[in-house]
Parts: sequence; C-alpha cells; structure tokens
Amino acid sequence: MAEKAELALGAEVGQVSWRMVQQARQWIRQHLRRTPLLECPELSERLGVRVLLKLENLQWTGAFKVRGGLVKLLSVPEEMRRRGVVCASTGNHGKGVAFLAQRFGIPAWVVVPETTPSVKTRAIEAFGARLLRFGETYAQAESFAKALAQERGLLFLPSFDDPFVVAAQATIAWEILEDAPEVDTLIVPVGGGALLAGSLLTACHLKPSLRVIGIEAEGAAALTASLQAGEPITLPSVQTLADGMAVSRPGAVPFAVIQALLEEPIALVTDDEMMEAVRMLLLHAKVVAELAGAAALAGLLTGKVSVSPNAIVACVVSGGNIEPILLRHILDGGGEL
Repeated sequence: MAEKAELALGAEVGQVSWRMVQQARQWIRQHLRRTPLLECPELSERLGVRVLLKLENLQWTGAFKVRGGLVKLLSVPEEMRRRGVVCASTGNHGKGVAFLAQRFGIPAWVVVPETTPSVKTRAIEAFGARLLRFGETYAQAESFAKALAQERGLLFLPSFDDPFVVAAQATIAWEILEDAPEVDTLIVPVGGGALLAGSLLTACHLKPSLRVIGIEAEGAAALTASLQAGEPITLPSVQTLADGMAVSRPGAVPFAVIQALLEEPIALVTDDEMMEAVRMLLLHAKVVAELAGAAALAGLLTGKVSVSPNAIVACVVSGGNIEPILLRHILDGGGEL
C-alpha cells in the first residue's frame, strides 16, 4: 500500500498524477457546473451523524460522468477530436459525451446495451448524437464501440478505464473538501472504479486521514472479486437494476490506484436497499437520485458502512437519471417489478 503522505506532486499512482488532477480541475471549472454540497438535517438526525450530499445529479446531464468525458476529450489534440468521438455507455457517460459533442461541435456515436433505460437513450439522441444499441452488457457495447472507432478513425472516449477519467473524477472529492474540510468520511458508488480511485487519490494529497469507502451493487461486485483475486477479473454476469453500476470488470487504471491506496473494505448493497435510499433522498432531502446515485446513502442506512457517532459523512449522489416508472414504483412501496 502506498504511503499517502509521501506522494509527490508529479508522482503517479496507476498512471494518474496530481498534476493531471490539477489540469482536470481547470478544465472542469471552465466548462462544467460546480455542484453543491448540502447537509440534510432530517437524514443527519435519523442516522446520528452529519450527512452531506454532493449533488452530482445537478451536474449538466444529471450525472458525474460528464467530468471524465470532458477531461479526456480536452487531453487530446483538437484535430483528433474533430474527426468525431465514440463511446460505450450504460447511459450517463453516453449522455455526457453527447452533451460535450454538441457543445464542441463534433460528431458523436454512443453505443449502449439493449437494456439501457429510455430516459437515458432519449437524452443522448436529444443532444444530437447517433445512438447505437448493441449487446446485453456494457462489455459487449464497449467492444463494438472500440471496433467502430478503429474502423472509422474516431476518438474512443472511455467511461472509466483511463488516467484522465480518474483525474477528472478526483475533482469531486477536492470540491467536497473545499466546501467542508471537516468531512471525515467519504462514501462513493462503484461501477468501473474511476470515482473511487479518484477519491482515494484526492484523499492522499489533501486529507490523508479521510476515510474513503466504496459501495458496490451486490449483483455486480466486480471490484470486490478483483481485489480478492489481486487483479481485475470479469464476472460471468451482473444482476442489478442499478445500470450505472452494472459493470462486469473494473478498469485496469482505476484498479491499480484502488489496489495501492484502498484501506477500507468495499460494502455491498442490494437493489432493494438502493431503492429505499432513493425514497429517503426524495422524501427527506428533496433529491431525485437513480439507484447508483443513492448507493452511498444506502451503505449508511443499512449500517454496512460503520461510522462513529457524530461523524461528518459526505455521500456522492452520482446521478439522478432514473426512469419515471421506476421512481413511481419505489414511492409506491417497491416490491417485484
């Protein structure tokens, strides 16, 4: 495990340096929204700790993913991106790429699995990107997108497995610590791993005492399995309604950072537990979250993340792009869909 206090400005962990994070921060400040960090008194009273919510559901496109797409896009020469971009996504990354392509005036193709929620696919098309449906999983969509990039000379924009994407997601924890330096615990959802990796990197440089805890969907615990194996492995299948976390294999780049810096065990939550957290966020904080966006709070509500009394906990609400029919189902009491 890397010594947190000894990481130099230019030192790399898993190909990601703090200088890259600093550059990412500049680009994000120029082009994206500074999302709020708000305390929820009702949840704080219920849980006996201060609960702060980092509302990435209020980011342009309704999710944190656009940060990674922006930074990767700006990291390459302009002539490369002007040919066009392509990505694979379970929804939020594709929406972010489509938004960025419209903003920068470049053509974009977004490949999504057949199961991607319509609330996300409609938004992708609304931004002017060409939507392609392929396969049943993110991995299948990604393989198709990479082949398309090679065939047509397009720039492939990865969702999570890239140093610039990890650097981009590190800015979320940086903003949290700027707004509330007293935070002692940070909880983030885990899909491909870039958000957790970036959060760990920020903690190393800005607050080594910060607890950083990742939450995986019980039916898509690829990072947990990979950490046990000592290397990234692919799950034979994933079973979760949290499409933002439905990843069968963590990225190699974020995995290297996580393996080096992670000190806390990953917590696993069920779909039902995430749905209850969605309900609690809406009723008590007036925040609309998708399942992945509520995963961090689910870890707290279930007690699967243990915190000391009077702890100051920041939960990243990573996205709010939830199907209206699913949200209604949750508010009606849940149960089988």
